Amino acid sequence: MPYVTTSQPATDCYPALIADVRAEFGDEGLMANVERFATAEEPDFLWEGRIEEHYLGEWLNEDEHADSLHCILILSHFRGQFVVASVVVDGDERPQFATMQRPYDNREAADQAFHAIAHR
Repeated sequence: MPYVTTSQPATDCYPALIADVRAEFGDEGLMANVERFATAEEPDFLWEGRIEEHYLGEWLNEDEHADSLHCILILSHFRGQFVVASVVVDGDERPQFATMQRPYDNREAADQAFHAIAHR
């Protein structure tokens, strides 16, 4: 993976998640069900909503026989907030887990935090 920063338009997956959960399970307990899915799949939603990404390096795994993993810094949009997070992905760029995340109320503050970390 190259050491570059890439950009794409902001997309918040949260409204679609609510609609999908409503279609599958109905309105009863809707937000509790949405919260369960959002919590369980948060690295995936952050990854899908990423606006910018920057390759941080290989994730050192304790299991030397495991597939290689990579740590990617992302600026994402989820639940109406901008989030700066580091997400560990496999070689096919499937998120495995997030190691750090911090929400911001506005894009400018999130951009500043993302670029401060990306250009260290």
